[in-house]
Amino acid sequence: MLTAKSTFLLITVIVLLAIAWNTDITMVYIFFVIVFVMFVLSFAHLQLSIPDISITRDMHDTAYEEDMLNVKMGIRNKRNMGVSFFELIDRFPGAAPGKEENSLFILNINPRENKKISYVIDCYKRGLWRLGPVSIISQDALGFFKMRKSLNVFSEVLVYPSLFRVFSFPPLASGSVSWMGVETAKISGDSHEFFGVREYQQGDAISRIHWPSTAKHNKLIVKQFERNAVQEVTIIMDLKKGHDIGTGKETTLEYSVKLAGSIARYLLNEGAFVQMVGHGKQDVLIPLGKGESHMYKILDYLARVQADGNFTLSQALEETSFVTPHRSTLIVVMLDNDMDSLTSLVQFKVKGVKLILVVLALSTFGQADEAEHLDVEAAKKFDEALASLEAYVYKVSKGDDLEKKFESV
Repeated sequence: MLTAKSTFLLITVIVLLAIAWNTDITMVYIFFVIVFVMFVLSFAHLQLSIPDISITRDMHDTAYEEDMLNVKMGIRNKRNMGVSFFELIDRFPGAAPGKEENSLFILNINPRENKKISYVIDCYKRGLWRLGPVSIISQDALGFFKMRKSLNVFSEVLVYPSLFRVFSFPPLASGSVSWMGVETAKISGDSHEFFGVREYQQGDAISRIHWPSTAKHNKLIVKQFERNAVQEVTIIMDLKKGHDIGTGKETTLEYSVKLAGSIARYLLNEGAFVQMVGHGKQDVLIPLGKGESHMYKILDYLARVQADGNFTLSQALEETSFVTPHRSTLIVVMLDNDMDSLTSLVQFKVKGVKLILVVLALSTFGQADEAEHLDVEAAKKFDEALASLEAYVYKVSKGDDLEKKFESV
């Protein structure tokens, strides 16, 4: 690859050759030969100095937004001669805009030497990111020529969304379900108490048999259990394609992800069972669960989720109604112009589901059609429909201090 210097040198060679050819001046011929030799030697030096190296990369495969992730790189010189003064460029698409490429200068590496270097990358935005390829840039001693080649060295890192601290949250709906001695789907971390005994029925688990009562009555008797004060929560966001309004990390989707993740972590720490529903390009259901391992399932989903679905939030709520338990809590992160979704939420009230809504002020995120949000009458109707649901409502605008929003109920 020619540089500005080599381009100038090449033009000089051509001009000197033309002058020498037409004037037959010896000194011009001498200058032509000197410049031409410099041109050839520089190119030859570049060919000899091209590194023949192999590269490995070692790093954690998960991180959080705003983390500084340490990357260790191993370089092996495969040649029997040393190389010096070359540059490595490693690409990380998840870095801040304009900082996707990390430049590393290698001063010298001896023949057959293994060298280890390290650098840090700034995990700017959540997502599943692929590092690589690694580009090698070398040039001749005089800087006339430069060569770039790529090595297909790739690594993946899953960047979780950054979460904020939730200090308090509205009370959740509570329910109690009798196990009746029947084997049911297990929920990790569940608690239940002995409730009584009854006669064995087909389908009861053998592990539920109460052997002392069985011996006494000369027939199979099973233990009956009751699950205590279960708090079950379903969280859903708007993933309709085109509903991700804003730029960079200041979008409605990024706020929704951060809100959903932070609320889920708080509720899991408080002992609630949490499930998350997503109707994007692919339908996702993370079923009810609790504990740290369940939180990582949620984080894994939130790191990857995109607003790429065909379902409106209203349609997604219709589907979600089938998996939302009675006397549970539904948390919806929605936009403040979505009247259809408010209508769809009425069915949850009938099931005794408590509603907690996080409403994003769409106009603050730079909605293209501002006229829609200047309609005072439409905004008034939305607020009236919101109030009729008797839901607990958080209103969030771009730039809000989210921790302060959840300082008190």
